[in-house]
Amino acid sequence: MVDKVISQGICVKCGACVNLCPYFDYFDGRIVLTDDCHADTWRCLQVCPRTDHDDISLDQEGAAPGDRSEIGPFKEIFIARAKEEEIRVSAQYGGFVSSLLVYALGERLIRSAILTDKGKEISPGGVIAKDRADILKCAGSRYSAAAGLAALNRAIKDDKDKLAVVGLPCQMEALARMRLMDADGEERDSRVSLKIGLFCTWALDYRKLHDYLKTIGVGGPIQKYDIPPPPAQIFQIQTEQGCQEFPIDEIRPSIQKGCGLCQDMTAEWADISVGTVEGMVGWNTVVVRSERGSQLLSEFIESGLIETRILPEENLAHLKEASLNKRKRGELAKEERRRKKT
Repeated sequence: MVDKVISQGICVKCGACVNLCPYFDYFDGRIVLTDDCHADTWRCLQVCPRTDHDDISLDQEGAAPGDRSEIGPFKEIFIARAKEEEIRVSAQYGGFVSSLLVYALGERLIRSAILTDKGKEISPGGVIAKDRADILKCAGSRYSAAAGLAALNRAIKDDKDKLAVVGLPCQMEALARMRLMDADGEERDSRVSLKIGLFCTWALDYRKLHDYLKTIGVGGPIQKYDIPPPPAQIFQIQTEQGCQEFPIDEIRPSIQKGCGLCQDMTAEWADISVGTVEGMVGWNTVVVRSERGSQLLSEFIESGLIETRILPEENLAHLKEASLNKRKRGELAKEERRRKKT
């Protein structure tokens, strides 16, 4: 793992190896090896989304064919937003994910959720949210990798089940690989009742981002990050001093190298994938992928807690284009990496 991923600079800090292997830990934005590993199971490599694997089948039980070449298999796609004002205020955009988790928790469909906190003096990290207050504390986007799956492995180690996991595409892929893992993969997968994937073009290296903000004089805790949809091309941060904007090109050096190998923008291995809606502030794009996700969404919509609308065709076309472009970039980057190895 160290030789093939971490030392190559392509680790995306998904956290799948942390607390799965006793020798890996996550601290302040970095996966670290705490001791020499003498195990021969190589479970860390089996779950890692940045090691070379045979492609995982994206076939979902009961899924409609969808368009696999662009946004992956799906059963339904629409836009939605939470009706509850408290949730919408704390959310990044429409509050769909927070509202869904609060509903699932209240209906006892899940017992807890693996989320990413906002961090304080150190980087964000995975947490086990057990109630509504915990969920709302974690609302909003981070834009920096945070090893959230370390919290999932900790929860499984503590014998927790009926878990929801919210994560990036690389983390959804790691969960899919976990199910195929030798020995206890299926048992570990059975602990997860819901997988919610977040659209992602890339994630930032926390330490590089922190250093950049420090050089431009941004201090104190960051309350919120945002990258508005195109054509804005800006990076926004909210602090106690107010909102500041920077050209997005200034933070590109902080993008993780491993993100360049990713071919999945819309979290194709999730039960439900969620992102923004270009040109519509306060709404989420929702992609329903699995039978489990479809059943939950039907019940959730019937609860009256969210408002839904049809995704405009123009938005769907732009989403497909962006997703396909990311897939092509990732394929080219992987092929180039293979050529350099030979």
